[in-house]
Amino acid sequence: MQKTEKPMTLEEKWNSLTLANNFIFCKVMETNPELCKHLLEILLHIEIDHLEPPQTERTMQEGLDSKSVRFDVYTKDSSRIFDLEMQTVRKENLHKRSRYYQSIIDMDNLNVGIDYDELKDTYIIFICLNDIFGKGLPLYSFENVCIENKDIKLNDRAYKLFFNASMCDKLKSEDEKLFFKYLRGEEADDEFTRTLNEKVALAKKNSFWRKQYMTWEQTIKEERKEAYKEAYEEASLKTCITNAKKLLSLNKLSAEEIAQCCNLSLEQVLSLK
Repeated sequence: MQKTEKPMTLEEKWNSLTLANNFIFCKVMETNPELCKHLLEILLHIEIDHLEPPQTERTMQEGLDSKSVRFDVYTKDSSRIFDLEMQTVRKENLHKRSRYYQSIIDMDNLNVGIDYDELKDTYIIFICLNDIFGKGLPLYSFENVCIENKDIKLNDRAYKLFFNASMCDKLKSEDEKLFFKYLRGEEADDEFTRTLNEKVALAKKNSFWRKQYMTWEQTIKEERKEAYKEAYEEASLKTCITNAKKLLSLNKLSAEEIAQCCNLSLEQVLSLK
């Protein structure tokens, strides 16, 4: 019989964290803006003169009734806005998320009376460990183009990039390759990744962040447990209702007897009639 692996304790989880962990990534980028700047320059092949202090886990919302968005690492320079998202868990809705993120960013940065020309270039960057599109590319970059003539670009200056760390060997830039190899758990092999590695080690020595992470993990655990309980209770109730309907169709038992057999209230059984 195969042994079930013992779940990691919160302490063990904390000690095993790497830069690929969303929490650690945000802390390192927030407290080391020069590293965040250099990472953006590596990923986008651009030069940045000055970068505003990165904001991590920044929440934005179009209106009180709108769904809010929490950006991992949000920052700007004089003409561009950057959103860095560390995506270690494969999710099927990233394309729709990127669309909504774009709309929130534009709404937040275009005040009343400001001309549309004032909209900054935006880069929404998902750093993924796996291939979310399944086509074997190391990078999937998107911008709006004309379907009838691919040479015609909308030129709205909105870019969405999805990096695939599992195929980083196909990247042209050596700096990119080394970063993603480090992200996948390989040894830091250049000055930038060695610096990142040092900052990760320092972050894990921060007692306040350690407590913050463990509190967050415990909250997530409780929320999952509550969600599972609710789902189980809902499924059980559906089964009880199905059985009650079958017994009612036989027309052999009273409503009181069916309620007792199916663990429902008399009111619930009567409503099924």
